[in-house]
Amino acid sequence: MKKKMMSILLAVAMTVVLAAGCSNRTTQNADTSDETEINTETQKSGETSENGETAISTEGVSITMLNTKSEIQTQFEEMASAYEEQTGVSVEVYVTTGDSPAEDIAKRYASGEAPTLFMGDPQDILDIAAEKAIDLSGESWVANGGKQYGISIGDTLYSFPFCIEARGLVYNKTAIEKITGEAFNPEAITSMDDLKVLLDKLVAGGMETPVAINKEDWSLAGHYLSQVYEEQDGTAATAIKFTDGLKAGTEDLSANARFNSLMDTFELLMKYNMNGADPLAADYDLNAVSLAEGDIAFWFNGNWAYANMADYIVEGAEYGIMPVVQNDTAGNANVNTYLCGGATKQVMIDGVDSTPEEQQAAKDFLSWLADEADGQDFLVNSCNLVPAFSNIELEVTNPLGISVQKYAAEGKIFESFNNAPSDHWKTVGAFMQEYLAGKTERAGLIEDIADYWKAQQ
Repeated sequence: MKKKMMSILLAVAMTVVLAAGCSNRTTQNADTSDETEINTETQKSGETSENGETAISTEGVSITMLNTKSEIQTQFEEMASAYEEQTGVSVEVYVTTGDSPAEDIAKRYASGEAPTLFMGDPQDILDIAAEKAIDLSGESWVANGGKQYGISIGDTLYSFPFCIEARGLVYNKTAIEKITGEAFNPEAITSMDDLKVLLDKLVAGGMETPVAINKEDWSLAGHYLSQVYEEQDGTAATAIKFTDGLKAGTEDLSANARFNSLMDTFELLMKYNMNGADPLAADYDLNAVSLAEGDIAFWFNGNWAYANMADYIVEGAEYGIMPVVQNDTAGNANVNTYLCGGATKQVMIDGVDSTPEEQQAAKDFLSWLADEADGQDFLVNSCNLVPAFSNIELEVTNPLGISVQKYAAEGKIFESFNNAPSDHWKTVGAFMQEYLAGKTERAGLIEDIADYWKAQQ
């Protein structure tokens, strides 16, 4: 108990402001190296590039980046300091706060203060790239996964895929086995009924509330509800077709197998939620501490959450991610063996407010991340991310990232649905919050979601 109280106090003391948005989460910092070595050198004025053109000088240039992954802000700041010392290029990284990334970037463009680099969710990039971003199709990293995972409009690539993320039920294997006295194999949990049996065993063993559900709109709508679209058959094309049907009013959520089975599982998780007494007062950091220390067994989240858990990991404990298991697999037999995810964070370079020198410096920075050993080390070891690029051979060491790499290697990650409107998680997230809090029934939730999509026509 003393350990738990101390953990809670530490979590509160170290909490950073939670920015609305996918993966835009508060955190305790993951382990980082004390110093980042930079091999990249800035180009000097007048130098000639390989194609014979005069290179754009980036010496002394300052660029800015809007980071929507607040859990790695400290790592970014430490890296930027070392990067400037070695290259002469200043990279100022700041976190979006208060608004969703889409609203934040819109305000910055309206004021003429757009960042040189904008990290957003795929839909954020899709909304503005053709008008605001520069073409990245000719960059060195494109052939190593950039084209596959980046955001393209037509034949033009507009974004750098920052990381691969997937979501599901994060679990504490050690805690489960300690309470039940039985070996835990996540692959043996193949339905919601299996999960319920296990949850009941945990309660009987003394773990009164073995689940944590986040209150954040991005978690509820951007992550949980989006599975409804992605799991129709596991392809982005069908997800788009399905949401087009919602816009037209030809798709009925009340009769949809994926919606109902996912909401059945959501209600099961609600029943065992540690935050059940006041679900909209849930504390994200406390959820992370509780899972890491074994006070709970399951937490709906993704591999990014390891950054929040890192300071509280129990030595020798085993953790991982498993699918959100369901009872009804009609239409998609893979729902209980696949995760949902993809390249969930994308970085574009501004082509409106930035200068050619700033744009070149931003290109150099992205190339350093994908191609240079120190940039790769920053992504994988400092930030604990699963990289999108095939040339990066570093292995992820945190257990949640290892889970995601395993599913990805086996081809068991459903294609991401990137075409939701930029206000989807905020607006629909509010509907999900009402449902989580017991202020609306499923029929009311269905009506609210249906009205939202019909308004997108």
